Amino acid sequence: MRLLDPLKRALAIETSDTNQIPTPAARLSQGLRSSAQLPWNDEISSATASLDQARNGYNQQIYINSYPEYDPKVSYHGYDLSRDVSEYQFGANNSINQENATKKPIPPPRKKRSNYNSQSELANIKNGRDQWSGRFDFFFSSLGYAVGFGAVWRFPYLCYRNGGGVFLIPYVIFLFVLGIPLFYLEVNLGQFTSQGPVQCWRMAPIFKGLGISMSLMSYFLTVYYAMLLSYSILYFILSFRSKLEWTTCGSWASPHCTDDFSSFVMPCNYENTFKDPNGRCYTWANQGLVPIGWWNVTSRIAFRKPVLPSDDYFNNYILNKSAGMGSISTVEWPLALCLLAAWTLVFICLCRGIKSSGKVVYFTALFPYVILLILGIRGWTLPGMSQGLYFYMKPELSRLADQRVWNDAANQIFFVLSVSYGGLITLSSYNKFNRSTLANTLIISISNVLTSIFAGFVIFAYLGYLSYITGQEVKDVVSEGPGLAFIVYPYAVTTLPGAPFWSILFFLMLILLGLDSVFASVETIVVVITDQIHALRRYNTLVILIVCIAHFGLGLLLCTDAGIYWITFLDQFTGSYPAFIIGLFECICIAYIYGVSQFHEDLKAMLGSRNYGVRLYPIFKICWLFITPGIIIALIIFTSINYPQLKLGLYTFPPWSYKLGWGLTSLILSGIVLYAIYAIIFDLLVKRKSFRALINPEKKWGPLLEQNRKKLRYYSCGQQGALVSAIDQIINRSLSNQTLARSKPSPSFMDDDRAQTQASMKRTDRFRPHDHQVESEVSLLSDFSLQSHNGFPV
Repeated sequence: MRLLDPLKRALAIETSDTNQIPTPAARLSQGLRSSAQLPWNDEISSATASLDQARNGYNQQIYINSYPEYDPKVSYHGYDLSRDVSEYQFGANNSINQENATKKPIPPPRKKRSNYNSQSELANIKNGRDQWSGRFDFFFSSLGYAVGFGAVWRFPYLCYRNGGGVFLIPYVIFLFVLGIPLFYLEVNLGQFTSQGPVQCWRMAPIFKGLGISMSLMSYFLTVYYAMLLSYSILYFILSFRSKLEWTTCGSWASPHCTDDFSSFVMPCNYENTFKDPNGRCYTWANQGLVPIGWWNVTSRIAFRKPVLPSDDYFNNYILNKSAGMGSISTVEWPLALCLLAAWTLVFICLCRGIKSSGKVVYFTALFPYVILLILGIRGWTLPGMSQGLYFYMKPELSRLADQRVWNDAANQIFFVLSVSYGGLITLSSYNKFNRSTLANTLIISISNVLTSIFAGFVIFAYLGYLSYITGQEVKDVVSEGPGLAFIVYPYAVTTLPGAPFWSILFFLMLILLGLDSVFASVETIVVVITDQIHALRRYNTLVILIVCIAHFGLGLLLCTDAGIYWITFLDQFTGSYPAFIIGLFECICIAYIYGVSQFHEDLKAMLGSRNYGVRLYPIFKICWLFITPGIIIALIIFTSINYPQLKLGLYTFPPWSYKLGWGLTSLILSGIVLYAIYAIIFDLLVKRKSFRALINPEKKWGPLLEQNRKKLRYYSCGQQGALVSAIDQIINRSLSNQTLARSKPSPSFMDDDRAQTQASMKRTDRFRPHDHQVESEVSLLSDFSLQSHNGFPV
């Protein structure tokens, strides 16, 4: 029995308290230091036969044998039992073993090695979500996503179309009342929830369709963005020549192509010259008057307006442009192959996730500024550049009465900052939970607008130079439209020494700009799919491949000879109305359904009360409640009343294109409507839930990681949305008034009761002093019940 006492005590310690289990080495050393005798082999074999199957509190096998065994599959809390047990011999050398063991110190526990750097990273792996590995990954990714073709390609042609400097006035106004508030909203929402554009709206489940509409809008945006990227790839390949083809007029040139502007007009004041009133200049010869040129610019342009070689090269050679949107005859295979190369490049960069694409943007976001600066320095030294800058900076205030100027400015803010497209929510969802958001919002937004304005200074300097050498007005130098950047910029590089080298760098810059924007858009679509179907997260690479193939398939339409018309069409109908309506619903959901006060509490839990974004929250609160939704509603109304005519140069789009465009707009917004219908049917009719389930936060609303959810005050008790709380207050107040009305006794009832009491007292003719006291108390209570106290009955 003395033999089994140490074993029973050890077994009792392990099975009684699972929270404080001593390690095997500690139990062994404790037994040795207390001079407990180790059993002999024959005693241990007979006494422990019934204990071989015993298990401790961690459901681990307890080995009690003549020679203790070490199971490598079992965790021993950091101790290496193969090292501890190997020092002891059981049997005849027991006394020597006890003496040696008591002299040796207990080995320290070994630290457990892990492949994960932190507990949050391990939690992210379990939840299937990555995080940015670098400190500035989000900043450069967002900067590259926002500062894309919208700044270098789209802003100059919109500014050129809307009168130059006057376009900057509504553009800057909308930056502060539309762009920055919505940018700050989306960045905080994505970072707080660590979810994509669909699941982040768990605060009001009926609004989850916003994420679907965002992904649809990103899809159509990315289709023609990738086509612009393929233009840049083709130009990049064609730049590897000793002389750029668009420097002079070639076989592809039209009769109006002009590459020598030195003889475009002439003074016509030489000897034996004659100025004709029709603008021509003649000289006397034996045959009579011989025309030698033009002396009047207006007459020269009326006769044959000069066209730049880069203009003809883009329209006639790169695009092989047809007569109209419906005139589709051939697929331009060079463009199709470049489109395939573009999507192959996108897939290679995204197949390894954000950890690979986050490193690429360090170069792709900064390199364009270097190229723009080089082109700008050259353009600002050319003669006539001041005319272009004057046109760019001088506002024509009369154009402010044009509704299209305001609509294009607001549309460009949504486009260039990428708000309402879902990309910002996706990129910020990979942020750490407590990363400051205000600085990123202000720096990225303002840098984006400054980049657009800086690109305008570059391109309008070259437009001024073209105006100088052709004698035309700046507004008449080139044809307006989406191809403006592919006409002026290629011509600009031809003015530089070593033009092919600078052409290679410029179009490499455009490729990098396009890649940044396409990365975020594709990632947005992939996140929407994988957040809805979690099983697909294991096959993320396959999902990316399918998304790229779907984009490439629709992009083949843009590779036809009518592709430029379809690009203009998509640019007009996929970014204006849908972006406005999605931004409006974002403000409504945050401000009125969920509540700006509750969102304020969420930001304090995420960023801390001392954060500047939390301190300046009242400004954003006013914007989300009143200013931003009010301006968006006004834009929608005025645009609907007088919708601008869609044109590309001299070409006017046919009426059927408007019907197709509104159908495309309806398709994008159908995500909001169809999901709302689905939520109503599923929650109200199938699940038999209350209507409040559609506008009240779900149980899973909040941060994705558990350690972050515990920071919220409503972690254990749940939360109600602002609209649900307001409805409950109205219902409770109404019920209180009804209860109070029912509790009021009617006057006729009181008179009848008093009459019956007096008649009863007369019949008995017995006076009791207590009767007066009871009657006075009843009268007092009746009068008191007629009064209301704070809306509740007494």
